[in-house]
Amino acid sequence: MTRFEKTVCGLALAGGLVIPFLLDSYTIRVAAMALYYVILASSWNLLLGYAGQLSFAHAAFAGIGAYTSGLLSHHHGVHPGFGIFIGGAVAAGIGWCLGRMCLRTCGPYLALMTLGFSETVRLILQIEHDYTRGSLGLQIPYLFGEGLPHHVLGYFVMLALAVLTIVVLHRLVNSEKGLYFKAIREDEDVAAVMGVELVKWKVNAFVISSLFAGLAGAIYAHLFVQVLAPQNLLLIEMGLILAMTIVGGLGTLTGPIIGAILLVVMWEVMRDVSPYAHMLLFATLVIVVMKFFRAGIFGLIAARLKAKGLISRAPPLTVE
Repeated sequence: MTRFEKTVCGLALAGGLVIPFLLDSYTIRVAAMALYYVILASSWNLLLGYAGQLSFAHAAFAGIGAYTSGLLSHHHGVHPGFGIFIGGAVAAGIGWCLGRMCLRTCGPYLALMTLGFSETVRLILQIEHDYTRGSLGLQIPYLFGEGLPHHVLGYFVMLALAVLTIVVLHRLVNSEKGLYFKAIREDEDVAAVMGVELVKWKVNAFVISSLFAGLAGAIYAHLFVQVLAPQNLLLIEMGLILAMTIVGGLGTLTGPIIGAILLVVMWEVMRDVSPYAHMLLFATLVIVVMKFFRAGIFGLIAARLKAKGLISRAPPLTVE
């Protein structure tokens, strides 16, 4: 990493640590939501941006993690501190099963299969009213005991998980395994000829992505949501994750962070206009980005920074 990159990373982390002491309770909650989407967008980016696999099931895995932990706490008295890890493990396990079934296909077939899986999960959660409470919502306990949620503490938990996610993904994509993912993305036939086990590494990417989605969904649910409903698994949620990743910069670690923070801020600004005005704007942004600058917002910034020598040609946070 160059000195400039280290400085930017240090300032970003310092800013993240200071933010909750400068904002009111509502804005802290919005900041925590931005971190939640940073985790989802970054982990989904591993699938599409690095392994080249288009999945529409990512929001469903976040819901699986949240509902697993919530149901264990609600019906069986399991402490949320244990439930969130079980939720992440269940999401990863289902991701492995789904990956083994779906990842022998590619292109539109994979996308359709994961879309069908996502809708199936949502409908099951909505129909099984006696156990999940359906559209009425499942009330789950706060992560840190009884009483009103402590938003500052919740924010720091989400920040820690976001940092952990980025660090793990950074080490992964800059390792030999990361080369396998990128080889699969560029040309599966050539990768197979060179000895890359396609299904194995596709499934591995799917499992890692699902694990972080499940953990994020479970932790965020116990800290800030506390009433789960199947509406959180609608396709519009997956659309948000897709838009954040593409607008920020697909195939980089920095892009999804920029996209998630930017789109959450825009979402809040447009909240008073219409409940779905932000989705119209986000869809327009995706179209513009894919048409005119496919590298996303970060791609535009990185081109200038590379020209000035401020970032390396293959920097840890801007892998191409």
